[in-house]
Amino acid sequence: MYKHLSKFKALVGLGILVRLALCFWTGHPWDFETFIRVGYYVANGSSLFQAENYYIEGLGQPVFPYVSGLGYLPAWGLYTAFAYKIYSFSPFSPLFYYFMLKLAPIVGDLASAYIIYLLTLIFTDDDVRKARLNSLMFFLCPFTIFISAVWGMFDSVPLAFTLASVLLLLLERFCWSGFCLGMGIYFKVVPIIYLPINLFYIGKRRGIKEAATHLLVAVGVPLILTIIPIILFNWELSKAAITVFSQTQKTGEVLTYWNLNILLNHLFPNVFSTETVSEVFSFPLVRYLWILGLMLSYFYYYKLQIPSFNEEGSRRCDLNMLLTGYLLTTISFLLTRTFIPEQFVLYLAPMIIIQLELSRFPKWKHIWISALIFAFVNLYPFAFAYLVDSNLWYTFSYLATTQPYSTARYAARSISALLFDYLLLKTLFGTVKRYGKNF
Repeated sequence: MYKHLSKFKALVGLGILVRLALCFWTGHPWDFETFIRVGYYVANGSSLFQAENYYIEGLGQPVFPYVSGLGYLPAWGLYTAFAYKIYSFSPFSPLFYYFMLKLAPIVGDLASAYIIYLLTLIFTDDDVRKARLNSLMFFLCPFTIFISAVWGMFDSVPLAFTLASVLLLLLERFCWSGFCLGMGIYFKVVPIIYLPINLFYIGKRRGIKEAATHLLVAVGVPLILTIIPIILFNWELSKAAITVFSQTQKTGEVLTYWNLNILLNHLFPNVFSTETVSEVFSFPLVRYLWILGLMLSYFYYYKLQIPSFNEEGSRRCDLNMLLTGYLLTTISFLLTRTFIPEQFVLYLAPMIIIQLELSRFPKWKHIWISALIFAFVNLYPFAFAYLVDSNLWYTFSYLATTQPYSTARYAARSISALLFDYLLLKTLFGTVKRYGKNF
């Protein structure tokens, strides 16, 4: 037993060391550069929601003359300002600032892995070996490390809060569960898609009053914590609303079958012109198809839980149903939204990893490998090392947009995106087939 525990601790330590070795010299050339600049400007009194953030000499790289502001609620922007303040009072180089920006996602990885461990104990009736394996399957996953420690994306932070919300639901701490989900929403709005699942669960288990309390706390926490800094720092409320709302209809060259439009435009520009593609994306039904997808997933889950929840349901049964609801919601969102950044794949990981043995899902490794391949070809291989030398960005950018490399890149990107969506559909159909008899 002690031997296995020592090995587990050693592997966790290895995961931490790998992240620390990568975090201070790598980053996503657009998003991480945005974090660097937003942290500087906000720490020096500028609005978090200003539209343009220009290059600062000595911080980051001038690969873009300016970048946009953050399309999130204030939590992450305030953290970037905090990270810059810590750096500004230190005698260290900008590498320390980059480390501080990556510290929160690394802690988010560790926290998510720990809660996966706890949830697996519930799901497996205290199988410690399986719990350790599942937590390591997430923490040592190359895709997880790549997103947090290399790119510097912070989705593991709202993911950790979301998983904590699930754990607290099972412990019947509905108010604290709402608080954790609210904090997840405060960092990134994505976890709000899970709120109806929580409300269905609480309503079935404890009634409307407890569900209403959970709703008020989950919505109130990000709302209050957004209004306070806006008033305190005199930021414009209208700009904050516009910035966040813009994310709901965003499009781009991302991890979805919509990428096929870019390849077709590249191969057959006369037939699939840029104007034609833009007209398709401008149609409201396309931009907001994800709302319909979510509504269908909520409806299916609501019908599914009626015969599945019984009055004396065990925590294991309840967790299984919650994870199933979260999985259906996440897949519906990923399949119907036109803008799916690679980091959104992290939200799939806990549901698939914990439920894997009892499901017809594809293996988690197949999903993250397809997403990681897409991430490499989409943002140019090794351009994440742009902080070391900006020429790495310019060189790979040139290759990626010049024939014949560009055609190969567009094709690889489309194939990996279609493979990813195929795996999502396979997971969705496996879930429906598993529970179809109860519907």
